[in-house]
Amino acid sequence: MPETEADVLTAHYRSLQRNWLVSDGSQAYGRLVVPNGNSSRPFHRWFHLKEAYSATLLPQILSDYGTPPEEHLRVFDPFSGSGTTLLSAVDHVASNSSLNVSAVGVERNPFLWELGIAKLQGRILGSALVDRVDSAFDSVIKRFKDTSVDDVPIPEQSTINNAKYFPRENVQDLVALRYAIADVDDTVARSILRVCLASSVEPCGQLRRDGRALRYAPQREPRSPLPVFTERISAATQDLTLTEPSAAFGDIHFGDGRNPPPSVGADSYDWIVFSPPYPNNIDYTEVYKTEAWILGCYDSAQDMRNQRLSTIRSHPSVRFDLDFAYRTLTVASEVDRIVEPIVNAIPDDRYATGRREVIRGYADDMFSTLRKCRDLIAKNGRLVFIVGNSAHGSQNSSSFVIAADVVMGALAELTGWRVQELKVARQLKRRTSDSEFLRESVVVLQPV
Repeated sequence: MPETEADVLTAHYRSLQRNWLVSDGSQAYGRLVVPNGNSSRPFHRWFHLKEAYSATLLPQILSDYGTPPEEHLRVFDPFSGSGTTLLSAVDHVASNSSLNVSAVGVERNPFLWELGIAKLQGRILGSALVDRVDSAFDSVIKRFKDTSVDDVPIPEQSTINNAKYFPRENVQDLVALRYAIADVDDTVARSILRVCLASSVEPCGQLRRDGRALRYAPQREPRSPLPVFTERISAATQDLTLTEPSAAFGDIHFGDGRNPPPSVGADSYDWIVFSPPYPNNIDYTEVYKTEAWILGCYDSAQDMRNQRLSTIRSHPSVRFDLDFAYRTLTVASEVDRIVEPIVNAIPDDRYATGRREVIRGYADDMFSTLRKCRDLIAKNGRLVFIVGNSAHGSQNSSSFVIAADVVMGALAELTGWRVQELKVARQLKRRTSDSEFLRESVVVLQPV
């Protein structure tokens, strides 16, 4: 039987991971690499992020691979998203009054950055924020009721202005609330109110996020913004009321995880834990654009395009820069040895150019991330990344799998890391592929 491109690619992946410990981690990690339980957990429930992982994932990792710190736990996440890793670190040490924690992250998406920092500040300050948020909310409601919504400038964005998706009066109310919140002087309270406003956007329209895109939901009856916003504030203040203030230090920098700002490197981190965007063609700038536009994160379509162009090259929605930093380094041929067999497996169809750009760009971005993280890790620290592999193509004969877990592990070995273990958290099912590498994994690295 002739060898297919899929057979060649499978052999390539097997060769790359042949010296690693690859184990079945489905029992411990299968339910943790998705956001199970987050929707009912304090702070995590402020906004549902389908792409997040469970708040209990970090404690499981620390239990399996960690040595309990005596005084200080230092955690870093270069793709902090909604802040799950950092909140989990604060929660993990909350019951140990003798243990300090520094939880630091970086996030490039302006809406997700604000979501993460609001939740993290809320978790750390806890009940000390209740009066401040209540006072800010009262002032916002007064300003909102005194505002003529007809005078509020609506963002010039087609989705928000499409009456099929959002009733005009709901958009006016949402934007009027944003302007009322802008007058709040208390920066922490203001940030929490903005997150509550963002979580009100989806119920007020007929679009839903399904993890891949925005979908029209004609069966949904849009709700009025003010009651939804009030409910979100009530849930947030309930979480704050029940939370003792923490002595933890937490911060999320607005920046690029591939090249973290110098301020995050003032410490050597015991743990670097992250889940990067997967190379699965999902454009997260697009998925969260309605919240970002309502919050005023973009002033123009060009602003949003610039945001897209500044993100990880995990999708072909825009034509990214084709400069690859690794090609200026002595390991360039080794990186090509990892990447080019995947590129060669791509069917020569109308999607081929975009797919080749994604594979090379994603590898370059992950190489940069892992290289920078190597400079930030403590001598006895660990890096753990969670990533899902993806199938591309329409049928078995022309489909191929991007095994991001294997690619990132192999790249890590070129940047001063050793793969301690690759745990397969769950096998993924797709009609187009039955590859053994179609999986989601937890990969543990040690510095060498």
